[in-house]
Amino acid sequence: MNSVNGMRIVFLTEEGFDSSEIFRYIFANVAAVFPDVHVVAVRRPQAAKKRWSLLWLQEKVRQVLWRARRFGVVHALEVLTSSPFRRLISQRLWREVFEGVRALSRPPVKLEPEKAIYVGGTVNGQETVEAISSLEPDVVIQHTGAILQRQVFEIARIGTLNLHPGIAPLIRGQNPISWALWEREPGWLGATVHYIDEGIDTGPVLAYAPVRPRYPWERFPPLRVRTTEAGTERLVDALCRLARGERWIIHPPQGEGVYRTVFSGWRFLLLEIRLALNRCAAALRERGKRWAR
Repeated sequence: MNSVNGMRIVFLTEEGFDSSEIFRYIFANVAAVFPDVHVVAVRRPQAAKKRWSLLWLQEKVRQVLWRARRFGVVHALEVLTSSPFRRLISQRLWREVFEGVRALSRPPVKLEPEKAIYVGGTVNGQETVEAISSLEPDVVIQHTGAILQRQVFEIARIGTLNLHPGIAPLIRGQNPISWALWEREPGWLGATVHYIDEGIDTGPVLAYAPVRPRYPWERFPPLRVRTTEAGTERLVDALCRLARGERWIIHPPQGEGVYRTVFSGWRFLLLEIRLALNRCAAALRERGKRWAR
């Protein structure tokens, strides 16, 4: 059912979405253009929220075993042993990201979490399917870290979209900006607006928003802020074109695509040290040039 103002859009997210500055920014820009916007949020089981509960431990064990099977025992141990570093460093980095996104200008659209539809179970569960289906959306926008299954991403009349903070399919999976910095691949930096299919960040692409480092030592937080800003602009543009009845896809850039998973705490630490050393070296070179004058 189309709204009189264009399209009916549903954000599929998770409980606590209102604490994410990135979600707030994207929602404000989309809702300013499309008033008929709804939120479906999946609640996590109470036991899963409590650290060291049986369900929490079972989930952690499942994640470790999955990583060991998919990426090898060494990677699984790297992630497991660096968990404290990862938590501390990522919390600090994300505080900087949220501060930067909060400072971005945006339309004065109020997010009202109390009006969201909250469902139990999982992101692909029956409650989620029924909640989204009852809204009869034209487009669903995913804002979760979960992998959607066909019964969810095929509900919307036009399709389900994802705003991936990397240039897919060159870099797919988790932490694409950190992996781009780690592997010195500036061509991976940016955002991709794409349809969701059964793969991971493999769906047909509607728009790219490349972002280039301003300095060789630029860190994750400012890059994530600029990726969010540029990607959101492309997302809104794509939604406007879809509302006008346009249908298109963009051919991906040339290059070998890779899939990356969790960026370990050890890599976070080493990357921060490397970028800090690059900043110091650049400052010394600049000081040397001034002395030479």
